[in-house]
Amino acid sequence: MELRQLRYFVEVGRLKSYSLASKSLYITQSTISQQIRKLEEELGVELLTRDTRHVTLSDYGDQFLPHAIKVIEDAQMCSDIIHDVKDLNTGSLTIGSTYSFGPLLRQSVRDFYRLYPHVRLHLVSASWAELQKKLLDRELDIALAYKSSVSDDRIDSRLLFENRLCLIGRKDELKNCESPVPVSALSRYPLALPFKGLQARDMLESVLFAHDVDLDIRLENNSIHAILDLVRSSPLLTILSGEAVQDIRELKAIPIDHPESRMQGCFHFLKGGYQKKATRAFIDILTENNRFKNILG
Repeated sequence: MELRQLRYFVEVGRLKSYSLASKSLYITQSTISQQIRKLEEELGVELLTRDTRHVTLSDYGDQFLPHAIKVIEDAQMCSDIIHDVKDLNTGSLTIGSTYSFGPLLRQSVRDFYRLYPHVRLHLVSASWAELQKKLLDRELDIALAYKSSVSDDRIDSRLLFENRLCLIGRKDELKNCESPVPVSALSRYPLALPFKGLQARDMLESVLFAHDVDLDIRLENNSIHAILDLVRSSPLLTILSGEAVQDIRELKAIPIDHPESRMQGCFHFLKGGYQKKATRAFIDILTENNRFKNILG
């Protein structure tokens, strides 16, 4: 049984297609088919059922698939461990982040690259739901996001800082605004908000749950960048974490006066998974930069 045979089988089982697996792996269909048949002959069972149009897992294949995936993941873990021995002169690190962590992430990435220029960095910006799935699928080494109210026992979350949900707008638009902002006052302002499902919006819904407040929502968008660009150039305001506008001088953030408006900024990683040396080095830099930011701020 060879590792490549397991990879071919897993990809065909995942995609339910030899042609799609061939494109995904950049290998001819005949090679994939030949190697899977050798694997089946060695095991003495049929793993895949085939006809002219469809490929499906047999009962044996359905049971074998998760074990094959585990073997491939373990092999990748062994490879990562060997790369670590090279004192971070090679390797890669994949970091996921929600928008609010942009300022801290940018500084930490600059410092990491200065110290370890040969480690290739992959940066992924997405919602927490997407980052969570990528962590569980082992597509990320670490994710930066606010702690969710719904925990997952498979993910380890470590606190970096605490922040508040804030009413955000141009300074002239907020010059007469009470600080902190009462929840009841939020209905006075024209708002551009992120879609439901994004962390800041879900936190806002939690704050509003027990209050009879009708918000004046003029626009919704799934891009925090787009929302902040609009707020900078119009009378619209938004409600996000204060961290999101830390480095945008023309915008002001006023905390919302509610206990549920507190947000915990965390770094997250897969519980029990192998943690690369590069991941540990990045966490050290991230933690130090956050400590220094708090001293200055």
